[in-house]
Parts: sequence; C-alpha cells; structure tokens
Amino acid sequence: MYDWNDLRHFLAVARTGSTLAASRALGVNQTTTARRIAMLEEAIGVKLFDRRQAGFSLTESGTELLAVAERVEVEANGFAAQVGAIGRRVSGVIRVTSAEGLANVVMVPALGAFRRLHPDVRIDLVVDERRLDLARGAADVALRTGSPPTENGLVGRRLLAMGWAAYCSRDYAERHGYPIDVESLSRHAVIGAEGAIAALPGWRWLQQAAPEAEVVARSSSITNLISAVKAGLGVSVLPCVLADAEPALVRCIGPIEGAQSDLWLLTREELRSVPRVRAFLDFLAGYISDMRHLLAGEAGPARSERAIENEPN
Repeated sequence: MYDWNDLRHFLAVARTGSTLAASRALGVNQTTTARRIAMLEEAIGVKLFDRRQAGFSLTESGTELLAVAERVEVEANGFAAQVGAIGRRVSGVIRVTSAEGLANVVMVPALGAFRRLHPDVRIDLVVDERRLDLARGAADVALRTGSPPTENGLVGRRLLAMGWAAYCSRDYAERHGYPIDVESLSRHAVIGAEGAIAALPGWRWLQQAAPEAEVVARSSSITNLISAVKAGLGVSVLPCVLADAEPALVRCIGPIEGAQSDLWLLTREELRSVPRVRAFLDFLAGYISDMRHLLAGEAGPARSERAIENEPN
C-alpha cells in the first residue's frame, strides 16, 4: 500500500519532469525519489511515467491520477493547517486547585478577567486545603503557598512572598488589649494551626515568638482560623491579604519578617506548552504581580487604635 510520501514524490516528478529536480525540491537525494516512484507504481500496479532521455513524462494513466493526487495534496495540506490551528487555539478545560482563602481573594477575581480574554476556556476550580497530587493528574494547575515543589514532573514559578501579621478581633482588643510587639504576645491567648498548614512559616514564627502563650484553639483551615480570630478567641498570625479584608480584625504586629510564605504557581511539565494552560499561567502570574503590595501586606491598614478603647497590653 502506498503512503502520502509516495504521492509527494509523484507530484514533484510530474511538476519538474525529472527525479533530480524533484529530489532537490523535496530536499532528498535523487535515489530516494526514484525509489519512491518505483514503489508507488508497484503498489498500485500502474505505470505512471515514461522514462526518456529528456526526462520523465506522464503516461495516460499518470495524467489521470495526477488530478486525484493534487486533490489529495489539497486535503492533506488542509489537514495540517487545521491541526496547527487546533494546537494554537486557546480553548478547553483547565482544572485548577487552591486553598479556600487564595481561591476567594485571588483566583475568583482573576478568573473573571481571564474569561473576558479567553471565553472558550473553562476553569474548574478545586478548593482544598490539601496539596492535591498534580503529578498524578488530580489537577492541571495549582496556586499554593509554602515550600518549593518536590514532585517529579512538576514545573513552577515562585511569584512572591506573602506577608503575614498577628491579628485579633476588635472585640478581643476591647476586652484584653492587643499585643504591640513580640514581647507582649506571650501574655495573650493564641490560636494555633495543625495539619498541613502548621508547617507554614507564620505558625513556626508564632511558636518561637510566644512559646509560653496559652493556646486556646487550633485549626487545620486558614479560613476557619480567621473565623476563630473574628469570634474573639485570641490572637493568631494570618495572611495579610485575607485578614486585612476583614473589618472586624485588628492588625497587631506585622508584616512579620521571617513569617512570609512563598506563593507558587505550578503545573505538570507536559502541560506548560498547551496553549490554554500557558495562557492561564502567564495571565495569573501577571495578575498576581499587579496585586503584590496587597499580598505582601504593604497595602493593608495600619493598627486601628481609634476603634479600641482599652490600652494595649
């Protein structure tokens, strides 16, 4: 059975009149072109050319098949062009995972802007405090804080260092005062973390800064920790970008040097060149860069002492 390459050689010889000229046009040697023509004639059982001293001329059958071969060429070129267009098209589904806080404050607003640029891309957002296994296909893209990725097959961008600070509620500050420095922190009730988030630098800093403080509660969810601080249970360290958005909270100390957590944008190596994934990664990196002051805690409110009646402890 012949293949498309046989037809390419047939068309080139028919158009140039010789295997030498055809081979030059195709970028191969003359022997290859002559062999391809012989293989094609044998495969279809039809003589296509008369070999003469002046070159190759089409037989009657060859002339009849030339028109068919040209139509095949048009379709093959059209197929290649369509494949290229599909490869460049920014469309399809991307499965993205992030913790709830980042999903609410960063991802959801970003998705609205991204959709306006790429309406044919659907983002499925998987909100989970756990680190889903990207290497095994649990998601295509992850926005996460913490240590650099160690899984095989992942590629990532370190976007920035997220600022963390110590917070309490206005109600807590009115009843107990609030810590104004590291030395006073141990005199306050603190809310700690457990599970995967306990490894983040913010809580390691809290343990070292206030080892004797009473720990009144722990949680494995940053979103839940914010709720616990708002409820007046005590003081905790929180990401500035999340806590500064809560009117009920007071920033006491920070942003804290040494408590920052790196923000990573990750995907699998084989996905980073897929047009929709590449477009999303580039867009999200730029979007986050534009809000870097907010994420670093530099744009947040200073300690709001006007709303607190008692002197700080």
